[in-house]
Amino acid sequence: MKWKYYHTVWVMLFFGWFMAYVDRNLLSPITTYMIANKIGFFASVKNPHALAGLMSTLFFAGYMAMQFPAGYIGDRFGRKPILVMSVIWAAIGTFFTAVLAKSMMGLLGARVLTGLGEGCYYSNDRALITETTPKEKLGVGMGVSFVGLGMGLVGASVGGTWTLNWAVKTFGPDKGWYIPFYVMVIPTLIIAILLMILIKKPSASAQSQVQSGQFVPGSGNYGKTLLEIAKYASVFFILIMAVAYAGTVLNISAIWVSVLILLLALGIMLLIMTKLGKQVGPVFFNKNLQLVYWGALPTLWSLWFYSFWAIKVIKDAAASGISVAGTTAAMFGLAALVGLPLMGKIADAFYQSGRGRKPALILSMSLHALFIFALAYYLYIGGKSLTVLGFLVFAAGVFLFGTWSVSFALTADFAPPALMASAFGVWNLIAEIGAILSPVVSGAIRDATQSWVMPVTVDGILMVLGILFIALIAEPTAILVNKARNSVTD
Repeated sequence: MKWKYYHTVWVMLFFGWFMAYVDRNLLSPITTYMIANKIGFFASVKNPHALAGLMSTLFFAGYMAMQFPAGYIGDRFGRKPILVMSVIWAAIGTFFTAVLAKSMMGLLGARVLTGLGEGCYYSNDRALITETTPKEKLGVGMGVSFVGLGMGLVGASVGGTWTLNWAVKTFGPDKGWYIPFYVMVIPTLIIAILLMILIKKPSASAQSQVQSGQFVPGSGNYGKTLLEIAKYASVFFILIMAVAYAGTVLNISAIWVSVLILLLALGIMLLIMTKLGKQVGPVFFNKNLQLVYWGALPTLWSLWFYSFWAIKVIKDAAASGISVAGTTAAMFGLAALVGLPLMGKIADAFYQSGRGRKPALILSMSLHALFIFALAYYLYIGGKSLTVLGFLVFAAGVFLFGTWSVSFALTADFAPPALMASAFGVWNLIAEIGAILSPVVSGAIRDATQSWVMPVTVDGILMVLGILFIALIAEPTAILVNKARNSVTD
């Protein structure tokens, strides 16, 4: 196979996802350690699992808020500057997480800041793959690049746990728990530099596509892009932190703070639709796209249930140490190596045969739901085997990661080319509702029931509802999709 530029794009975006998920998911082993040892502000909290979930929720509040604005900015100014700055921003946010970690509000603010920066990556990453990859290889391209997400989870679960244990032994229990955040800053910056070097500027012929309303890969104006990002991010930071602070002062439960954050995010979406309705209507009001978006919501719920709580679930079920639980939970991230390329390949085969990609998505979501319910049953009967727990987590992960190869390709099939990043931004804006609610709601259910059975069961029920949304998609055959991509404007 001859190496092509789109292979370079896949690989570089893989590493971008890898570091993003290491940085964001370091909280999982760290909060597990803090809860178990009553470190810092977890020493006196009544509902520690709900508070830990709220930390993740606030990250995703910032992440979610930037989804559509980042896509819209990328469609106007180019992909490269916003991708590079997103990774640099992630490094800065990770650094300040360590600096501000001793204060609960400081830690929450640092996670919001990190989320705002990382929220600029997804919509432009998916769009860059779409515009540089041959259509018949789009499912594989979406899958290969997104494997970085799973490997980042492995890095956070195994590498993060190892770094945490080393730091606690070296610097003591009161300081060592936030050292892993410092450690991850340098590799994140290195990836940003590589993105700057290896992602090409658009060719002259590609530049001319702008005049015809086509989107275009490559670089744009860094200064204008940063200014546009900063305008949105500063407003969102103030609003999200105001809600978090008010919740703390008024002693509002973590779940209600999350609900307020969700209402704020939905208000942002409504404002965008009101101000930019004519320009972005095709990605907001297309029926098939909306079904893809809402069908994706349970997959993000499930991702952040497993990503945030898998270590704690396994630790509680098997009565194991954090290192063993972290290594077992890493099976979930490793599943990305199988699920993303496998389901991408299957979806591409279905597409090329004229059956479309929808059947592959329903298949993947159904198998994921099956293994979710299997895990719930195993926990219900008191199962303690690390081997069985690792297998169930891995199997569920294979088909969860597999859903995204197909869902992203479906989004690319239905979205107008000139609004490609905007469409992916709306995908994540809606799907991230699941990421916002999952950690804190699951943690609160765990606090209330003293068991992980019900949180896992809720995850499965939501996945079944997601399948119903996908079943309603009216997907044309591959031939009709190809024609549509040349003419669709709504």
